[in-house]
Amino acid sequence: MKKIINIKSITIALLSSVVLFSCDNNDDATGYSNLIVTEGVVASISLSSPLQTSQTVREADEDSFSYTITLDKTQAVDIHITVSQIDGDANADSDHPDFEFDHVLVIPAYTTSVTGTIKILNDTESEDDETVTLKLGGTNTSNASLNPVTVSFTIEDCFSDLAGTYTYSTTNCSAPTGETAAGPITGSVTFEETEPGKYELSDASFGGWIGLYGSGVATGVSFLDLCGQLSFTGVDQYNETFFITNLVIDGANMSFHWENDYGEFGDTTLTRTDGTNWPQLSL
Repeated sequence: MKKIINIKSITIALLSSVVLFSCDNNDDATGYSNLIVTEGVVASISLSSPLQTSQTVREADEDSFSYTITLDKTQAVDIHITVSQIDGDANADSDHPDFEFDHVLVIPAYTTSVTGTIKILNDTESEDDETVTLKLGGTNTSNASLNPVTVSFTIEDCFSDLAGTYTYSTTNCSAPTGETAAGPITGSVTFEETEPGKYELSDASFGGWIGLYGSGVATGVSFLDLCGQLSFTGVDQYNETFFITNLVIDGANMSFHWENDYGEFGDTTLTRTDGTNWPQLSL
């Protein structure tokens, strides 16, 4: 038996298809698939202080730097900007990275800016100074014109390893209330690392209060070692600030003058007992 083809039904179906597809022919971004992209959009990069095109940083400071990429007019699509390392031996993708950065930044559609960040990390490893150069923006940025900017860093190694217990000998102690102690007053002090390069002292007077008053230790004060630069930080239980001067490193001995803003002071020599020497610290 022959199948009868319904010519009328085929004709209606073809006309419906024409109507359906003609809806997508608009050029005013109101159709199903058309989207007008603005021509001549220009992106610019501004560096936020203290970021410069070249700088030297200390690893232990773990500084963060930022920059902003701005469009001169909005765009109807997202703008993707790549950031890449183009030079240097510092590493952002290892188990112990030296720094981190945004690899891709996105300016969402109908907005005009995005902020990127570069952060220096303390990898707690002893190593030579390292460098890195980043290119902010790529040559293949779509839907906007962008001139890439390069920023370079020299990262000074700031590995610190002062934790331990050391013997002290303190002399020439004095207090503003008239007490004095010629010494030597001897004992031991512990450096406890509370964060990279920061060591809380079990007694910031290094026996000085014992010599002056017969008892007592100064707690709450730390030594800060930033790339070999030594200083006191924090205040003791009486809200007193300590200062260090006259630092001399001689093998296993480290000698210095300490005082606080109350007026107490003394001269101390710390000796390592582990068979190693002090690093070449300075003030």
